[in-house]
Amino acid sequence: MSKIFKLSLALVSILSLSVLSHNAHAQQYQGDISSKKKKYEDKAAKPVPKVFSSQVTSVQEAEKLDKLYDELYVGLWNFAVTDFSYQKKFYDLVQPARFETTRYSKEFSVPLKDAIENLNQNYKSMQRDIEDANAQYEVIKEGILASDYEILDTLWAEKIEIYRMKAREYFEMQHKFLKTYRSLVAFIIKQGGSYYYDSTEGRVKFYDFAGYKYFGQSIDKLRRITFEQKQMLRANAPANVDTAIIQ
Repeated sequence: MSKIFKLSLALVSILSLSVLSHNAHAQQYQGDISSKKKKYEDKAAKPVPKVFSSQVTSVQEAEKLDKLYDELYVGLWNFAVTDFSYQKKFYDLVQPARFETTRYSKEFSVPLKDAIENLNQNYKSMQRDIEDANAQYEVIKEGILASDYEILDTLWAEKIEIYRMKAREYFEMQHKFLKTYRSLVAFIIKQGGSYYYDSTEGRVKFYDFAGYKYFGQSIDKLRRITFEQKQMLRANAPANVDTAIIQ
């Protein structure tokens, strides 16, 4: 696994995880948006973009590649749903009212550890999804005219690389979110009684202005990362995903 995804925390230790297939992993979460097992045909469904079928003679067979490629982005959105569920917990943990009492490391350590393991699992699953898609490509290719191979091979390699880059971009943002949150947690624990909850204003205040500034800037940075993640996902949404799931 790439070094950028090895996040070392003072509060938790990262367990080594076996590679899970995307289907097995996604079933653990209620937010799975995969549509592979639909029992009926949705007449109102948006057509899958004709990325490959519009470029070759063997249109019908190449449409299978269109769907296969679209499913990679479905997978990326499924990964995001799990990440955002953890982000929701993290934002809740730094709500102002929670600072009425002194904060302790155990409040943060478990969700942080779980979120890191989830990130690592998702990243490995993404790599496995690409391997599986490449294997399926070779099978589907057997039903396509040999005269289409030159165009198709080049296009498939190009599109897979684009997906890989987009997926890595997303995972790097989630890594950055967790790293920023880890630093914020370390700061909160170190501050001890240097903060208080102002119930009148509904805000956290620090006796030291530098502490107040760091806390506010960290929250703003986290929200900016979340915003950028969602913008990136919406710009690369699968054909029939409900974009409201990441509102």
